[in-house]
Amino acid sequence: MMLSNSLSLTQPRSGGGGGGGDPDRYMFFASRNRAASGNIVTALAGTEYVCCKIIVNTPQYVTRTFRFHLPGFASTEGGNSPQETIVTGIIGAPGNSVIVDAMYIRTGGVFYACTFGGNSTVTVADQTNGQWTDAMSLPDVPAESAIEIWVFYHTATGEKIWPVYRVQKHRGERVWGAVDHASLLPFMSDPLAASTPALDTAYGTQNQPQYYNCDFMVAKGDWDGRPVALAFVDSVGESRQEYSAAADDRGNIGWLRRWLDKDGGIGRVPFFMIGMPGNGSVREYTGSGSTIATRRRDIVREIIAFNAGKWPFTVVINQMGQNDTSTLYNTWFNTNYRSVVTRIRAEYVGCKIVAMPPLGRTDIQKTITLTSVGTVATATVASGTTGMHTGQTLSIAGATPTAYNGSYVITVTGPNSFTYNFAGGTSPATGTIRAGDLGLDTLFSTYTAQNFWPADGTDASGKWRLRDDIIAKTSACCDDSIDTYAAWKSGLKEGSWPGMLELPSTTLTAQSGTDGVATYTTVQVADASIFRPEQPLNFYVGPDGWQRLSTQTIQSIAGNVITTGGSAVVLPVGTVARPSPAQQESTTPISFVHPFPIMIDKIVNGIAQSEKSKFVV
Repeated sequence: MMLSNSLSLTQPRSGGGGGGGDPDRYMFFASRNRAASGNIVTALAGTEYVCCKIIVNTPQYVTRTFRFHLPGFASTEGGNSPQETIVTGIIGAPGNSVIVDAMYIRTGGVFYACTFGGNSTVTVADQTNGQWTDAMSLPDVPAESAIEIWVFYHTATGEKIWPVYRVQKHRGERVWGAVDHASLLPFMSDPLAASTPALDTAYGTQNQPQYYNCDFMVAKGDWDGRPVALAFVDSVGESRQEYSAAADDRGNIGWLRRWLDKDGGIGRVPFFMIGMPGNGSVREYTGSGSTIATRRRDIVREIIAFNAGKWPFTVVINQMGQNDTSTLYNTWFNTNYRSVVTRIRAEYVGCKIVAMPPLGRTDIQKTITLTSVGTVATATVASGTTGMHTGQTLSIAGATPTAYNGSYVITVTGPNSFTYNFAGGTSPATGTIRAGDLGLDTLFSTYTAQNFWPADGTDASGKWRLRDDIIAKTSACCDDSIDTYAAWKSGLKEGSWPGMLELPSTTLTAQSGTDGVATYTTVQVADASIFRPEQPLNFYVGPDGWQRLSTQTIQSIAGNVITTGGSAVVLPVGTVARPSPAQQESTTPISFVHPFPIMIDKIVNGIAQSEKSKFVV
């Protein structure tokens, strides 16, 4: 793979940010690495000793000298992310350490032992930055190779371990547990042996445990001067709704990882994503004590120290902004979003920041009022029935009496009304009542607060004002930007997620179910290539695909046969199978924000690979 002349002639900056190729410079390299975050793991009796094997893939150049980092903390996910407060004790009072009994790198079928200050074992103490391996020089590792990282560690029963990786079994990753270290060693001769069942749970879901292994990884080699990114990301960038079973053959999940690692434009861009699901700009790279979020920053400083003052990256990507919302846009942009930009520029003087504006948010419920006569309910929709279809299934929630609630096939009776049959109840219904279509038709959706389109200079359009400010580089918030808007938005409604009607679908080629009582676990479709495991599937009566029959979750895919969690609902041949664009966030009203796999593919394919040239410094 040849880089363009403009890239190959790039010269290093004095600040350490650029690069024309430097064989003695440690750089981020691994497609699979991530900052530790998630839910703490507690050691189980009988599996106090653990071996976690993950597989990372190398860049499009030879690598040969490596250093790997084991963390002594993890970051929270959600509301106060990225605070580094997932610890084995409590903040300020360290808990148990994790003892690393051995660590190996396996490449080309050969194991190489890692050392820590010349020792084969190391103790990683709670609430510390962690421990680096010594520099490890291997025979040249060819471009685009797979490297296995085997970490053997233990604690006492009931003690805690920091979370890092959900094991990707389909790529050969494994997690084994035993009562002692010696019992784990035979797996080195049988590296594809099944994981230990007690540890291998909830595969392909957000509840899958995350096991301990390296977070930061750097390598020297024949780096050719291509951009290498330090990416500040939030839950949309760091794969909130795509899990282990959906990873590609290089371990990537989520749209940003997949797009950066795609072999297009100037080629694969190596990266390290320093954020995690839930990250907010105002909290990143700042804080102390119970709000600390500086340990990851300090680990990068450690790399720079043993890297002769050079950064292990050439460019900063800022994908954040999704979770920086504030009622007042001035707070959103200046206090929240720009705060981390200011800290990045102070920390990495002269760095180039390329920003990726956030995705929007769309409500997929409408507020309604309900009256009834006998068993016919009449809904009044102040915002209109646009996007509703006679014969469509809507989900009604929030009404009292509860008989009004449920999934019903509706009849549209006017521009502001529809009816449906139900068991009957007191009229009018009370409560905050909402009708939802699960995101079937984007014309049904409404704009979430601060997501109103177009950006009109008011606080109400804050998300889109932010996009405009990023593209305009307002107040030096970035040096360049890559606009994500066209890649994800609906083709029918600006500023809105596409509905299922706009996305690829398929049909059943064999009936599932027999009598509505006996359960089944497989569904055969004409084309399962548009789906990935853990994705929810909505089944609709064909051929129009409006009346919903069932919603199931994919567990695995083999050819065109999909294994689900099971159902008894009869699905005839010709039933339409539709993927949802995004997770239905449990907000009120329910909204779309985190892309599911069908949208991840749309975004990856919708951002031109030529945009990677903006990373060149």
